[in-house]
Amino acid sequence: MARPDAERGDVLNAADERERIADERDRIADERDAAADDRDRMADERDRIANERDQRVRDLVAAADFRDREAEKRDRVAEARDPSMSHQQAAIDRFHAGRDRDAAAADRAALLARTDQGATGRDSSADDRFSAAVDRLAAEQDREHAKRARDEASDERQHEDDG
Repeated sequence: MARPDAERGDVLNAADERERIADERDRIADERDAAADDRDRMADERDRIANERDQRVRDLVAAADFRDREAEKRDRVAEARDPSMSHQQAAIDRFHAGRDRDAAAADRAALLARTDQGATGRDSSADDRFSAAVDRLAAEQDREHAKRARDEASDERQHEDDG
């Protein structure tokens, strides 16, 4: 006659175990969500850095364009001078125009050297965002499994109480 109580205890132990497993899955899901949040924060920081780098690059291009325009102005001034009266000043204007063009070329070379860095940062951000999405999906699945385990435990308890 002690057997029905033992069976009831087994059912309750199984239900308790399902509840424990469900709690563990919820804990794991919370950890995955936290990891996903961390990845998103890292991706946001990489994007911020890439945006700042892009702005510096745009500033370099603008500076190079400005120097090129100044060089063109100096060339036009040098061409407009009367060679017989201001040969030396025309040479000085052409010299400065050449320096402006060299500086513009150096700015553009610096631009090319930096363009890869922004792309690399954005690739890493995209990887982090993808991993965060996968973590969130896994967390959602863990929560769904935990809910099912709780429902099954509740059903077992209800069935045992009815029987």
